[in-house]
Amino acid sequence: EMTSLAKATGLCSSLLQASSAAGLTTTATRGVARIPHWEYHIRFSPKDGRKRPAQDVLDRFKRLNNGMWIRSHPGKNKIRYAKDDNFQTTSLYYETCTKEQCWMLDKMMTKYWLRPRYYENDPYAPYHTRHGVSAPRVDDRGTLLRERPKVLLEDTVADVHFRDR
Repeated sequence: EMTSLAKATGLCSSLLQASSAAGLTTTATRGVARIPHWEYHIRFSPKDGRKRPAQDVLDRFKRLNNGMWIRSHPGKNKIRYAKDDNFQTTSLYYETCTKEQCWMLDKMMTKYWLRPRYYENDPYAPYHTRHGVSAPRVDDRGTLLRERPKVLLEDTVADVHFRDR
């Protein structure tokens, strides 16, 4: 019994020495065990059991009142002195997300964050109305939204002067 144990430990130590001599190294890959705990499950509040919104989405993206999501240019503040003038100007623009990305971001939010928000002196005010898009827009309940409120203009007059429907 002791001889078999000694043989097993001797075999293991010889294998370890052979692998270190051959220069074998293991590289960390992103498998199931390496994914951070906040990425692979939906988080719920322990108080009332409701779904919690993803904080990363709230930090990095902005949802407009028409349902689209915008984000800032990635790397806009990294090593600006080394970038060309074209990057300096275009990196300050906001980029719109695709339809699939907007759908995914809506799924990561709660109904509270999907409602339209109206602020005084809103810097995103020009982005809330979609211009030149003829497709109708629906909200999270599936009801048709009207981006341009009908105040004084009739639809025929608005179609002549504006192209935002």
